[in-house]
Amino acid sequence: MKASVTALNQSVITIATIAPFYTTVLPYIDIFNRYGDVIDYVNHQFYTDKVKTPQGYLKEFQLRVELFDKEKVLPAYEVNGRGIQGDAFFDALALLEKYGFDVNGVMIFSADASASDNYYCEKRSQAFLLNSTSV
Repeated sequence: MKASVTALNQSVITIATIAPFYTTVLPYIDIFNRYGDVIDYVNHQFYTDKVKTPQGYLKEFQLRVELFDKEKVLPAYEVNGRGIQGDAFFDALALLEKYGFDVNGVMIFSADASASDNYYCEKRSQAFLLNSTSV
């Protein structure tokens, strides 16, 4: 047992993320202010904001990048859930780029919900990222 504990202590985190949402954002701001240099991505759970339009999504994104590093905040989507849905999410991604935000990735919740639609959102997100104007 001691050998496995030692092995666990030698692990290295290669990507660190935080995942605040609208009611928990304050403690995450403190965490980010203290450790932002080692946090790779902020997965703000935008779907909890219940924004339904691309313009509303842009407004919420602009608010969140004021709190966290603009290069680290990733757009997030909930499949068959709260917030913006379907093509409107991809319209929001295009709007983010139009307003100068680099879309460096997309967080999607959840793979279980996506399975019934053959992972449409994940595939469409990958296509968007591959065709993105930012490099």
